[in-house]
This record gives sequence, C-alpha cells and structure tokens, in this order.
Amino acid sequence: MAVSSYFSHGRTILPLGGEPASGRIIAAGFYQPIVESRNECWHGCFSHAEKGWRLSVRLWILGFLMVAFPGTALPGWVTPHGGMLWARMERSEDAPVVVDARAGAEKLRYELGTRTTNYYHAIPSQVKNIELVAQRLNGTVVKPGQMFSYYQQVGPYTRANGYGMGRMFVGERIVPSVGGGVCQGSSTLYSAILRTGLPVRERHQHGLTVPYLPPGEDATVASDYLDFKFRNNRSTPILITATAGNRHMTVSVWGATPGPEIVVKHRILAEYPFRTIQQVDNKLKPGQTEMVAPGQKGVRAKSWLEIKTPHGTEIKDLGIDTYRPSPRIIRVGPPLA
Repeated sequence: MAVSSYFSHGRTILPLGGEPASGRIIAAGFYQPIVESRNECWHGCFSHAEKGWRLSVRLWILGFLMVAFPGTALPGWVTPHGGMLWARMERSEDAPVVVDARAGAEKLRYELGTRTTNYYHAIPSQVKNIELVAQRLNGTVVKPGQMFSYYQQVGPYTRANGYGMGRMFVGERIVPSVGGGVCQGSSTLYSAILRTGLPVRERHQHGLTVPYLPPGEDATVASDYLDFKFRNNRSTPILITATAGNRHMTVSVWGATPGPEIVVKHRILAEYPFRTIQQVDNKLKPGQTEMVAPGQKGVRAKSWLEIKTPHGTEIKDLGIDTYRPSPRIIRVGPPLA
C-alpha cells in the first residue's frame, strides 16, 4: 500500500526519529533459529539442550531467588521474559542498526507488513515500558543485508535505561520484573515481520500464551541471550515505524517496492487444562474466597505462512510451539471451628 492511500485512511508514516542503537558487539548468545531447528519443552521444563556457563549460572541464580524470595520482584539481568530457554551457542558480530535521518518516507512508501496489539492487561509502569519500546523502534532503518537485533535497538532492559516494573513469565508463574512488557514490542514486531517475507534468524516463544497475539506469533526476549533478529534480504533499505498509545501498539515495516501477499495461519493441535490451587488465608473469613490468578490453559499450536506467488500459493512451515498451562489460584478462608 502506497503512502498516499495510507494517508486517506487516516494514518500517517511517523517522522524518522528515535535513538541509535548502543553499538555493542554481542560476543556470544543463545538462540533458536525459527526455520533451521525447533525444540520443545514441557511439564515445567525451564531449559532445553543447555550449553554455555552463562545460561547455567543465570538459571541457578534464578532458581535460588525464586525459592528464597517468593513473590518478590526479580532483577531483570537474571530473569527471562519467558518460561522456556532455548540454548545454542552463537558468535554474533552484527553491525548495530542505526536510525538514518536521510532515508525519507517517499523512498520507502510501501507497507510490507503491519500489526496492532492491545495492552489492556498492562499495569501503569508496564504501559510506560511498552511506549518506551515504541519510541526506540520508531524510525529504525535496516540497510540491505543487515541483521536487525531487538536487544541492540531497545535494550538493555534495565532501570538505568529507562525501564520500570512489569510482569513476566517464569515457569507457570507470572511474576514482577524490571523491563516487563518489552516482549510486547518484540512480539508485535515479529508478527509484522512474518507478513513481509523477510527471513527471521532468531525467535523464542513464551512459556505461557500471551493475551495480545495468537499462539505461535509471540517472541520473548531476555537480556542479550534471548533476542529477536531478522535480516533485510532486500536490495533496498526498510523502515520500521512504531506507535503506542491508548493501550494499543502498532508496528509497521516499509519498503521501496511492494512485498509478497502473505497470510499467517495457525492450528491448535492440543489443549492442556490448568489445575486449581487453593491457599488457606487466615485473613479471610471462613467460607470467603478470593481469586488470585484465573488460570489459563496450555496449548500446542502449529504455524505456517501462505505466500501468494504467480505460480500459486507457497506454504512455509514455521514449526510447532507448546505453551504450558498456568494454574488458577484461589485464597480461601480458614475452615469453620
């Protein structure tokens, strides 16, 4: 869709802006290429095929903190924004993506893919995290052949970098964490990228389903060892625009020439019921109950792309994602004497 017709529907391309990437080189990371391989983890498994001392140290520290300080906020540098960790060692020396003020919207006038998600679920500080991510994504230009790294563009997810408290997944739990909400930006971007035909090089699913996208379209991130990456395989630059406000986030990808027509498809292969946990709370009256967490079922979902070509429809398999259930937790008053 050209910019002129896009304007006629009451939407505009935002001016180029935002902040340049940090420019740091990630010497080693952990990833799971979406096409090249896919592993699954189930029944409380927290990591799969682990390699590397750094991931193991993080997991030991995370396990200790969860046991020693239940229900408290965990530091962002050790807590992943998803319940499953995939592990494969990679040496990465991608050039940082920068904002190129010379790339005008007139040169990148075709919308290749777009996605809007809501964040009605977010607490106020998490809302600020999501809106900060949108500001830092907006105006990003990825040059031909360049690898985009979400962490290099909007990270680190720390207080020092402007992020506040939010919610994240750890196993089957939802716990507070600095930077909670940044995954909504990576997930919304991933969903938009799926519709562009650009190759995804690193993507990780959440441990639980997210409320703003269907299973199979999310992308969790954590520090610099769980990242979201894609490559611009076009001969011209692409532009990322992002807005967030009124509890909605929109990410769009623009190019100099039209992209293919792509439809993202999902099929639920299995559903897993959640269990109910009752906790006695002496502060409640006998017979009184209080819902702490409503619970959500787990699912196993298959995803694929249907790409329209002059010769028909091409199918590109994206693999299978498995999400564990989260328990319903109810506080109950003490039994009658």
